[in-house]
Amino acid sequence: MTLRPVQANAAVALLGLSLLSWPATARADSTAAFCQLSRHDHTIAVESGPCSFSQRQGNVTVHMGQRWVFRFNANEQGTGYQRENGEDGIRFTRDGDYTLSVYWPRALQCQGPIKAPVSVVYLNQAEPRRAALAVGDQHVLLPVAPSGSGARYSGSGVELWEHQGTTQINWRGQNLVCNS
Repeated sequence: MTLRPVQANAAVALLGLSLLSWPATARADSTAAFCQLSRHDHTIAVESGPCSFSQRQGNVTVHMGQRWVFRFNANEQGTGYQRENGEDGIRFTRDGDYTLSVYWPRALQCQGPIKAPVSVVYLNQAEPRRAALAVGDQHVLLPVAPSGSGARYSGSGVELWEHQGTTQINWRGQNLVCNS
């Protein structure tokens, strides 16, 4: 059987459409985040730092440093743990054990001598209030500092000041002016 050009084009189009409708392999959604682990034992210090968050079919895995891997299976929600979704992140609580808060970093577009990506997470629900600032692969946790206007965080030779929609960062002597 020989196909004419019109029939050949139609056959190729049908083959292409059938390939597009082929079921794709489901992949987990993964993202870099900032985590805070509070154990429900007041004698154990709160731990915080960069983490990775992945979710597939409602099942969540969080890697926090080299030490911690947390798994939250969708079928255990409401019985094995509580999950609270918020605009800034997600909180997982295992009653009597711990609360893990996962925060989404906010990317900043900066001008200045540093060309690495910059992001910030404001931990305003924590006591004391802090900001987690990442410049490239370097992370600092900055406590809130007194400010006449705006929000200011300072420590470890780094200062972040957010005022009227602009974020100014002094990163160890190098000044950046950023917008979100």
